[in-house]
Amino acid sequence: MKNKIFHSIYTKFLVTFLGVLFFSAILTFGVIYWSQVGNVMEQIRVGLVNQVHVVQTLNQEKLSDEAITDLYTQGIVVSQIYASLDEVAVNLSEDESAKLENGEIVYRDSHQGQNLPMAMGKLTDGYVVSTPNLERNQIAGFVNIQRTSMLVTLLIGSVLIVIAVAMIAKPIKAVSEATKKVADGDFDLRLKVKGKDELAVLAQNFNIMTEALSRNDYIHRDFVSNVSHEFKTPIASIKGFGKLLKDPELSEIQRQEYIDIIVDESDRLWKLSANVLKLSELENGVLGLKKEAFSLDESIRRVVLLLQEKWEAKNIDLDIQLDEMIYKGDQELMAQVIINLLTNAIHHTPENGEIRIDLKATAKEVIVKIVDTGKGITKEDQEKIFDRFYKADQSRSTPGTGLGLTISQRIVSLHGGTIAVESTLGAGSTFCVRLPK
Repeated sequence: MKNKIFHSIYTKFLVTFLGVLFFSAILTFGVIYWSQVGNVMEQIRVGLVNQVHVVQTLNQEKLSDEAITDLYTQGIVVSQIYASLDEVAVNLSEDESAKLENGEIVYRDSHQGQNLPMAMGKLTDGYVVSTPNLERNQIAGFVNIQRTSMLVTLLIGSVLIVIAVAMIAKPIKAVSEATKKVADGDFDLRLKVKGKDELAVLAQNFNIMTEALSRNDYIHRDFVSNVSHEFKTPIASIKGFGKLLKDPELSEIQRQEYIDIIVDESDRLWKLSANVLKLSELENGVLGLKKEAFSLDESIRRVVLLLQEKWEAKNIDLDIQLDEMIYKGDQELMAQVIINLLTNAIHHTPENGEIRIDLKATAKEVIVKIVDTGKGITKEDQEKIFDRFYKADQSRSTPGTGLGLTISQRIVSLHGGTIAVESTLGAGSTFCVRLPK
């Protein structure tokens, strides 16, 4: 509990501000004292000298010593009349004695071993000595006023600082408590944003963070749900047809048919696992880019040959227009993009259809286009086609895992490029990849 209080930001703020306040007050007290004590001493000197002048004047007017003394025993400065300076117990120098005998007023900063000033003057039949009234000591009064002012300042300042620190620490504590809730999985939490200061910006940024976490959490849950669904279908097929193969009365034709289905579903499951792994590696930066110069047109031709069996099976006519192009990037990953796009085009192009592949370059970018003559994609599906596991054919009868375009978009993005689709229902689709040179 003690450690918690000591390490609290409220305690740290409070100690810091109070320390600054006390240091400032003491420093101010010292500065004012040493800068103003001279003025106070000068005022005392003037008062003492003036009073000696007044007493001398009254003495010359034949006012009795007792009357004069009675007049000047209650003020800030008091005056006493002595027949001889021996009664004062002050040792004067020869110079001071000469001035005094000549009628001048002698002022001393201290006497009788005390830091108290005094002024002396010669009268007709004695001497007048004026000193500060110890009961009304101006210096002590000055110090007392300063001390009182400092204490009042510290008291008021401490109260205001406690209030101010509480106001400052409150939103910070709110953010701290909110982060704990976010750590526990509450991504729907939002803080109230008040004002435009740094704390308001902090709260605003916190809300931006929780919104992003909420979206990512939704995407994650949706991803897990889709992965589970995609894995569940081929696994169920493999399990179901595997059980059917146990039937001893099964004909050889049916047996081969079931085995082919199990092989196809196993291949589908393998592709799905490989694509999920590749997508995870791309999104988490595990699969880094191996940038090297390679012939992009030759890489596209190799992909076309790799997929020859698929497009020849549907008697698809390929129109290939490739400019010679040396591109610096990851050759293997870029080949994966072309494989995904061309495979997608072959799937959606009917028999005896046509696919066109273009590779051109401008001064700033490389453009790859793959155009098919399939049934096209709706506007609504075009906005979602690059989402993970999304298929325009919601029946999921279309071959594929629904990850090919997502992986392609991520690869192109890592190369600093973009991938987009343009499509018209009944007229086919165009996938366009733009890569910076």
